[in-house]
Amino acid sequence: MSPEQLSVLGAALEKRRRDDSVEKAVGREVRRAGLLYQDYLDIMQGLRDLSRRRKLEPWDAIKQLLQEKEEQ
Repeated sequence: MSPEQLSVLGAALEKRRRDDSVEKAVGREVRRAGLLYQDYLDIMQGLRDLSRRRKLEPWDAIKQLLQEKEEQ
């Protein structure tokens, strides 16, 4: 994932509302960042793949992905 896409995930995690789904929160932040719909699809595909591989909830997958990128 590009740094811009990771920053969108971070913003979605920080600004998530109580009853937000990951899709809603990420979509909102993609629009705020001025990214394209294709960027949203790429982000969500990567997130779903990671969630499935590691058997995590989507919000936990975002946290883990951001933590891994910080460590690099």
